Amino acid sequence: MATLQCEALVLRIVRYGEADGVLALQTLEYGRVSAFAKGIRKSTSVLRGRLQPGTCAQVELVRGKGDLYTVRGAQIVSAHAGIWAEGYRIQATSSVLEAALRIAPEEEANPGAYHLLCRSLALLAEAPVRANSPRLDPVVVATQLKLLVTAGLLPQLASCVACGAGPPFVAFSARHGGVLCTACAGLGEPVDAEALDAIAALIREPLALAAEAVGTSGLSGVERLIGGILRDHLGVSLRSASPA
Repeated sequence: MATLQCEALVLRIVRYGEADGVLALQTLEYGRVSAFAKGIRKSTSVLRGRLQPGTCAQVELVRGKGDLYTVRGAQIVSAHAGIWAEGYRIQATSSVLEAALRIAPEEEANPGAYHLLCRSLALLAEAPVRANSPRLDPVVVATQLKLLVTAGLLPQLASCVACGAGPPFVAFSARHGGVLCTACAGLGEPVDAEALDAIAALIREPLALAAEAVGTSGLSGVERLIGGILRDHLGVSLRSASPA
């Protein structure tokens, strides 16, 4: 019976029975894993306050015969308490956690993704309420793009993915993995320069500078392109990306 001591970010809790739960955890050392937490939904449970979505904790996990670990203990590393202080932050955080669930593969070590998510939640815990939708917060969109990079799905932006020609680029193909010139535009969907500029800026700049890099310009277009990449390469979609 293997025992793991590792740092983990709680992505989701799924109800199991009356009082138990199954957690999706993004761990620093082992990637995304699933773990059974007995009694976590009881008001008296010690784990309940330490393993809420968005919390980083040092956890002890025990693995039995199946793929599911069991949580034996947890100590909070960072609660990111500010994400629960405002509705805008809650929705923005939910978009980030859902993206991690869709993009990060199970049991594949990815320290870059783990540190990216922790940094994202730390920023969102203090994020101002913006005029645009929480799912289009620059930190949220930048996190989703950078998660694609950590998964090896960085789109080609510097030259036409079909013929190698330089700008201008007028279309984008998620299936082919990048931008398209005028001659090759029929292979993809039209895209405006504002969205392409925003993608480049959000990938290039640190998360803390995401809002300064793009403001709100082109973010809806970036979200649409992210959705296309997820559908074509991973066969998934983000529920949080659908307009209310």
